[in-house]
Amino acid sequence: MRTSAELVRTARERADLSMRALAERSGMAYATVWRIEHGQIDPTIGTLRKLLAGAGQQLEVDSHDADIPRLAALNNAWHRDGRGQDRPDWTRLRALIDALSLHPELRGPATIARPALSGSDFMDNLLAALAEKLSDDAGLPRPGWTKTVPALSEPWFSPATPRIRAAAESATPPQFAARQIVMTENSLWRDSDFVAA
Repeated sequence: MRTSAELVRTARERADLSMRALAERSGMAYATVWRIEHGQIDPTIGTLRKLLAGAGQQLEVDSHDADIPRLAALNNAWHRDGRGQDRPDWTRLRALIDALSLHPELRGPATIARPALSGSDFMDNLLAALAEKLSDDAGLPRPGWTKTVPALSEPWFSPATPRIRAAAESATPPQFAARQIVMTENSLWRDSDFVAA
């Protein structure tokens, strides 16, 4: 994406206009055009439109979905094992969390879209708990869709000995505990030094 300064300068040069001529054709002060082209001020969309029109061009503004990891894309990141247990694809879940650890500014956009129902109450709750924890950790409001996912009626545990299970219960983040999912934070979140390396 080009800067405003580059857009104005390129349009002016294509039209073979001086800065003074562009300012006159756009109804602006020469000093304003000079400051914009030198990156000293950022013009409004309206000012940019006038300048480009003065150079015979039209400004078009467009938006599209950002290429960001999305929690909603993980609704199919699970399978049912031979014993009928729902098993998440831990690799895909950790990859999303790693990406958001490296780019914390994407936590809000990554969690806002509601995942389609997965067919697994456990997976739906796991995604809701992740969205809540990611939002809470970033100081963002929780996405509204998480309120519509009813908590599990029975606790979900990873296979473990009673002692390990008790330790996991005491170390479970509150967003997971509220949904009856028992797992430690380090089951999904890696050490931040590891992720940044």
